[in-house]
Amino acid sequence: MKILFKLTLVLVFVLTRAGVQAQGKAQLEKDVADLRAWLIKKANQADSVTRAEWPAIKQEFFTRTEKLDKNASKLSDNSKQEYGELKSQYHDMEQQNEEAYGQPLNREEAARWERELTGTNNIKAIRMIDLRDRYVYFMEQVRARRTRWSLRDWDYAEHVYLQLSDRKELVLDALPNGDKMKIAALQVEFNTLRKSRDVKDKFENRKQNSN
Repeated sequence: MKILFKLTLVLVFVLTRAGVQAQGKAQLEKDVADLRAWLIKKANQADSVTRAEWPAIKQEFFTRTEKLDKNASKLSDNSKQEYGELKSQYHDMEQQNEEAYGQPLNREEAARWERELTGTNNIKAIRMIDLRDRYVYFMEQVRARRTRWSLRDWDYAEHVYLQLSDRKELVLDALPNGDKMKIAALQVEFNTLRKSRDVKDKFENRKQNSN
């Protein structure tokens, strides 16, 4: 009786382990399919991706591939091959974006842009009651200057925008609803202007390179 009981336990353990392994393999295959869909989506959006969005895309790729890298040996042969091809496609896209965005921003120049576009030398110290006015001032400057800006200038303007956004997140819970709505509208406007210029310049560069 004891022997039968032990055999039953062993059988249950083996079947359970096999089921877990099968589920794990199926999940890995699904992860490859999800990565494929994600990469296709990002490739289709390539012309509208800005410098500020690129770090988040890189982090998402790392998150999506971390588990796959550790368990690649468990994938089927077809999935292994496809996974390698997907990683290669991503790295090509990454290289293109890194080349397009050029060198990192200069710290002194970034500080000058912060001062000129917000009227303050210390965005991190903007008071909650003044944040809406700073956003309004920022967008007034963007509208007035944007037609003269190069893509590099837009990188500095986006840096200032991100500094303002970080400050907003810190005081968001205390902001009046009216201020939240106004700031959100201004953020949408800035991103629309930024992406439209980015797309225009990338299109012109491709056009020149094809001639």
